[in-house]
Amino acid sequence: MRISRRWVLALLLAAGEAAAEPMRIGTTFSPRQCRYLQVDAPRTLQAILQHPFDLIRIAAYWDDLEPQEGVFDFSSLDWQIAQARAKQVPVVLCVGMKAPRWPEYFIPAWALRQLKLRKGGEVSEHAYLRERTLRYLEAVVTRYREEAIIRYWQVENEPLDRTGPGFWWISPAFLQQEVALVRRLDPAHRPILLTTVTYPNPALRWFMYLFIRHNTIDESLRLGDILGVNVYPVVGHRWFFKKSYTWTTPEERRAYLVSILQRAHRYQKAVWVTELQAEPWEPDHLVYTEPRPPPTADPARLSQNIEELRALGFQAALLWGAEYWEFRRAQYQDADWWHEISKLLYKPPILMPPLLRGLEAPGWPLPAGPPALE
Repeated sequence: MRISRRWVLALLLAAGEAAAEPMRIGTTFSPRQCRYLQVDAPRTLQAILQHPFDLIRIAAYWDDLEPQEGVFDFSSLDWQIAQARAKQVPVVLCVGMKAPRWPEYFIPAWALRQLKLRKGGEVSEHAYLRERTLRYLEAVVTRYREEAIIRYWQVENEPLDRTGPGFWWISPAFLQQEVALVRRLDPAHRPILLTTVTYPNPALRWFMYLFIRHNTIDESLRLGDILGVNVYPVVGHRWFFKKSYTWTTPEERRAYLVSILQRAHRYQKAVWVTELQAEPWEPDHLVYTEPRPPPTADPARLSQNIEELRALGFQAALLWGAEYWEFRRAQYQDADWWHEISKLLYKPPILMPPLLRGLEAPGWPLPAGPPALE
């Protein structure tokens, strides 16, 4: 008998549990991260799409799409979107100068040559970069606005936060311009996702907020339709030449995330976890490739972390680390991550509490039908 997650949801609704909504589980795919890990990008994307994810986030990397000024090459992005369409997995398309994965900013070399960017500076203060970014946004959104499998736009990635090797940031005023342009160009009026860095650990949060000039959470809630936050239960650092780890307890995570949900409720906006840790964050490693499993990433903790978010009422959680799962399988014949992902996905839908009903992201679709279960 073949049973799909959507069919199980229909049975639950028929049984009188219509008060609950399913929590969607997705992931992010980045060919750039595949390059860092030296794994085959097409094979990694196919491995992702063989699983019944409810959502996949893909980035329109500016330096890939416009390698020469005014000359666009959409072939790689076209292929990624076509693969998602073939499996009917809804897409979040991230557009802008910032996108998921290191080095955070993907400004083409031809544009960087015209700029003098200072460390820790606001990149959007440069009129030249603003104009070129808006032109690029227009090209991407115009090309894909009729693509039905794209259900959401993400404008920039953590734009208001100081990130990357240059610790640059984008101003709320320019982000508002970008959001307005995407809204104007999109006849389908797809919801817009805006993401920000979040820090569940109180000590790390206090330290990092020393460098933030504005309230990134409230600004993102004001400008977008959906707020995206990240959850990393354990983070590796090097402090004063010594390796260390910053852990958070479930209670710390719960208190912090509830405060964000309450703020979103005031704005009547939805909140997703757009990065739920499912790969290592080790001291001194941009990409961890050693054979020994690290303390910052344990596949056995994944279901517990998902359950935490479900209990709080999050609508969606995007697992962060699909490229690493494929790296472990290909390099070390270690399929533990893929096994945990399969166990997580091939279950009846995870239901979120009914308390947050009414805060659903506008236009949130049920997938047309992920692969059925045997």
